Amino acid sequence: MRPCSCCSACRSDRPRSPQIAALAVVVAAIVAGSAVAACPDCGTVAGSIAVEMATIRPDGPKHDRDVVVMLEPVGSAAPPASGTRASMDQTGLVFTPHVLAVQRGTTVTFLNSDKEQHNVYFLDDRTGATLDIGTWGPGVSVDHTFDEPGVMITLCKLHLEMAAYVVVCPSPWFTAVQLDTGSSRARYEIPNVPAGTYELAVWHKKLKQKGGKVRVEVAPGARIEVDIGITKAQLAKSAD
Repeated sequence: MRPCSCCSACRSDRPRSPQIAALAVVVAAIVAGSAVAACPDCGTVAGSIAVEMATIRPDGPKHDRDVVVMLEPVGSAAPPASGTRASMDQTGLVFTPHVLAVQRGTTVTFLNSDKEQHNVYFLDDRTGATLDIGTWGPGVSVDHTFDEPGVMITLCKLHLEMAAYVVVCPSPWFTAVQLDTGSSRARYEIPNVPAGTYELAVWHKKLKQKGGKVRVEVAPGARIEVDIGITKAQLAKSAD
């Protein structure tokens, strides 16, 4: 059985005593609590997302409901790269999750939970550059660290029907939501955003942000509402 990736204690391959295991749980709880603690000098960016003059595929393993909303600081130093971990599985000839949003610097573990070999290679959605990180058998996992922001289409050379997306965000202030199957709408919220100026960008695998990125001013204690429309590329470009 593979160790979990929640902390260094859990990642150790050595057997742990009950006392050490309990301590690890306490430490994890403290870390988790501090991560969600209120930030007095921060604000919240929230709003609605609506599909406009377009349709989405609502069901199936490759549905179109995933949307990622991210903030990038303007006029200040880029946030340090993340040292966190995430995972994407290959099971039933499907990448799970279909869309994985992470911060720049995150290490993603790619698992093979099927009973046959799988491959993982990336296609940079912006530059077209490719990177093959290998082929491996059942029960094996391989790590890859995403150092640059962008969108990596994730594919398997052995099973061409498999596809997923790793959305690498430039800062820790992002969220991933799913559109409602009936209304094609969703609500998003990004809390604990330090006061400052940001550009708000939205990613969807088929649709584009109407009017492009939005400049957002975040003040301490303020809640900023920014409603977003996503639509076909040709309509998004013509929007003011």
